[in-house]
Amino acid sequence: MSETTIRNIIDAINHNADLLEKHLGEGVYVHRQDVPSKVWAVHHKLGSLRPLIETYDSGGNRIGHAVNRKTQTFEFCAIDFAVPMSGTAIIRF
Repeated sequence: MSETTIRNIIDAINHNADLLEKHLGEGVYVHRQDVPSKVWAVHHKLGSLRPLIETYDSGGNRIGHAVNRKTQTFEFCAIDFAVPMSGTAIIRF
């Protein structure tokens, strides 16, 4: 995905996450984290144990993360950060 596409997605999430998820189609879940946290608890319900996860801060910049594999299931993942962050995660399988 291009940086422009990512920024458009982030803008769309900020305006209407439900419409964005419908546009992205099946196999994609968008998680919005409004309150800064070191751990984002994501209930994606995609049925995938190791989905592709992209994380972006509230400004639309890509940020590094780690996935806690000990707590990961086919419908849930915990995304860990070094410092509290707010933003968006796009999860795909």
